[in-house]
Amino acid sequence: MSALVLGAGGFLGLNLVDALIAAGEAPRCGRRRRSNVLALRQRRAALVPADLDIPEELAAAMTGCATVFHAAGHYPRLSRDRQRTMQTGLAQLGNVLDAAAGAGVRRLIYVSSTATVAPAPGRPSDERDVFAAAPGLGVYHDLKWAMESLALAEDRIEVIVACPGACLGPHDLRLGTSAVLVALARGLDPPHPDGVINPVDVRDVATALLRLAEHASPPRRVLLAAGNLRLHELLVALARRYGVAPPSRPLEDAEAVSLADAEEARAEAGGRRPSLSREIVDLVIHGVPLDAGLAARALGMRWRPLTETLDAADGWARRMRLIPERPFTQAAEP
Repeated sequence: MSALVLGAGGFLGLNLVDALIAAGEAPRCGRRRRSNVLALRQRRAALVPADLDIPEELAAAMTGCATVFHAAGHYPRLSRDRQRTMQTGLAQLGNVLDAAAGAGVRRLIYVSSTATVAPAPGRPSDERDVFAAAPGLGVYHDLKWAMESLALAEDRIEVIVACPGACLGPHDLRLGTSAVLVALARGLDPPHPDGVINPVDVRDVATALLRLAEHASPPRRVLLAAGNLRLHELLVALARRYGVAPPSRPLEDAEAVSLADAEEARAEAGGRRPSLSREIVDLVIHGVPLDAGLAARALGMRWRPLTETLDAADGWARRMRLIPERPFTQAAEP
């Protein structure tokens, strides 16, 4: 295939670029002028300007491409400006869809979020379960629902939606979902709510995206998750793994929301990263068990065990000197 990866320098993007290269492909890697592309240069990847706010750049980047992987959907740093967040996310996705249609792209793989998955009474949720309207569970949930709805309404090109759970593994340069692992390994006690999370190896997600691109008739929407855990249960197991004190009790939902809002207000005023972000709180307290069986049936996915995923994440984090160089006391497998 001739493929463009939007968000190529991010956590999922780097692992997707690795998967494409391993499959014998030479993807184009979209970049913004201010983005860090050192990891992509180390892979000798072809870099092309592709700012989501500049339609002409997107059009040029997609020219001649059969497939576009869109792993650069707007991810708000803070959840305090709902109107601006919604406008930015929808405008950028609209630019991507317009450019893809204009360039004659055959298939666009859009990376959404499990925040769009509605709870199902009496069973784990699957691809059938989508909120009928904006869920109202926080800015992040509403943004991702609106963007996924726009993607699925596209009729000029084929759009496939992938909804990965909490990605873990190597190359999390911005410390997204890996931030809590790093904090625990350093002996910190990160504040956290409790709820259902759906961890998945980021390398498996990259494989699934590649298979969606290659599939003759892929599912329109697919969930990507290796299992369902309670967050606090995972943190207790990680504390054993790193030989540190167990985490404090989880915050009640209202406590977590209040702390996250206060931390985001402080971060907005001072520019520092919040110790607990609102979108993480909303994802955890509203998380639902998932049934990702369609990915196994349609794409042949076999998920790595959590211990293997954590070994890869830890090995990378140690090489980057993000966590101490010391042996594990016990593997984490809640």
